[in-house]
Amino acid sequence: MTLPKQVVAQTDAGRPGHVKGGRPTREEGLRRQRNIMEAATRLFLAKGFDGTSLEAVAEEAGVSKATVYARFIDKRRLFAEVLRERIAHWLEPLSKAAEDQSCDGCCKDLPGKLHALSRYMVEVLRKPETISLQRGVMASATEFPEIAALADEEGRQRSMRAVAMLLDHHARLGEIAVPDASLSADLFLSLVTAPYVSMPQRLVDCAADTEQRRQAAVELFLRGVGYRGPVSEGASESNVKATPGAASRPFRRS
Repeated sequence: MTLPKQVVAQTDAGRPGHVKGGRPTREEGLRRQRNIMEAATRLFLAKGFDGTSLEAVAEEAGVSKATVYARFIDKRRLFAEVLRERIAHWLEPLSKAAEDQSCDGCCKDLPGKLHALSRYMVEVLRKPETISLQRGVMASATEFPEIAALADEEGRQRSMRAVAMLLDHHARLGEIAVPDASLSADLFLSLVTAPYVSMPQRLVDCAADTEQRRQAAVELFLRGVGYRGPVSEGASESNVKATPGAASRPFRRS
């Protein structure tokens, strides 16, 4: 890609850490990279994909346009990096929680674990910044399908793997019947997150209705996989022991 002469002409001379006539120091390079990413995140969240330009990012970050172009060939590449970074930030607690909840020493029962994980997911999906990024992904998906693929792989697929690991752990304990842990995790995520993934254009403003739906989704899923203990949130540990062999029997409504 050939840069316009006016872009090439701009330099970062005079900025802190710049070595006149040479390359910037490693510390300065990392600082510029961080400034660019933070500026791009702010602009993409505020103005969307179409409303953000690399020139605006450079101005917001306090660097030259040449510096931005040297690190990101185009806006699509920069948006993909912002998307990957934000998803990793949001999913880190979810993945860690799922891993922790899968260990034998965890004191929570399966309903407690799924209620906690689902609450975290809904809270993240209802954040304005998450909705803004989802809108950006949808707006760019037709022209840049790789961005939508990135969001799916880094977001939903990683979430699904974390939940599948948790479900497989409890299936091996005989508490639930899930012949395919990945498919069951996919269905669980669909029950819990569908409204916030399929309709990011509007905020779900009523917190009470959102919480009621979340609880109902988790309880429905637990009954569907044959969990025999109480499925509502807050049930005491002593009352949530699964009946031995219960997961192999079909669930019957009382």
